[in-house]
Amino acid sequence: MNPKNILPSALLAFLCLAAPAIHAEPPAAATHASSLPSARIEKWWFALHAEKIDEMAKKDIDLLLVGDSILQGFESVGAKYYKEILEPRKAINLAVGGDLTQHVLWRLDYLPKPKKDPKGAVLLIGTNNIGWGSDTPKQAADGILTIVRKMQKLYPTTKILVLAVFPRRVNPDHGHRKQINEINSLLPDMLKDLKNVSHVDLGRNLLDEKGILSKEIAPDTTHLSEKGFEIWAKAFDPELKKLLGEP
Repeated sequence: MNPKNILPSALLAFLCLAAPAIHAEPPAAATHASSLPSARIEKWWFALHAEKIDEMAKKDIDLLLVGDSILQGFESVGAKYYKEILEPRKAINLAVGGDLTQHVLWRLDYLPKPKKDPKGAVLLIGTNNIGWGSDTPKQAADGILTIVRKMQKLYPTTKILVLAVFPRRVNPDHGHRKQINEINSLLPDMLKDLKNVSHVDLGRNLLDEKGILSKEIAPDTTHLSEKGFEIWAKAFDPELKKLLGEP
């Protein structure tokens, strides 16, 4: 983040303390931090959010991308594939590195209302809730469900594609991998009866036949290499076609 591109302190204070936008509603039956909107009190985070507010207010958007650094990586390591499969679909990438489900909930409260509902939205979130957060898999899954319900209220006609949380760590018996598998095992039943919501596991394409996540695919065992984005994009494109009703 360019040091010059930081919000004035007055605007930071406003974003921290202002009441939620008119369209915001408390999540239903929120009983854990993962399901309650919360801001990250960091200047770069607010500055990036302000940039996205400005971008969203100016652009004609058909596709929302919502999540954390895995999805945000399409703008850097995966930029080639962003141009190929996302940019032509009038996408805006609202993913922010390090976010937990509660941070996504807060950011959704502070976005401009688009002139029309986007055709589709993609959500990939949850890995940080168990990676550096303290959630159980069930709590992380509850946070994902709360986000989906909020997006349904904000964009009633938008079709939402929830991606299973991507694998992390090399070996399938690692604790983080087991927790992610548990999150993913809960999502299908939690989402199955929600209107305009679908779910798919694309992360399995990143693993070999033994369930290994190689350093070639994810050098730090979490974030994808360009090769990883190539694999993801190949599996992602047909899902986007279905989501957006393309021939």
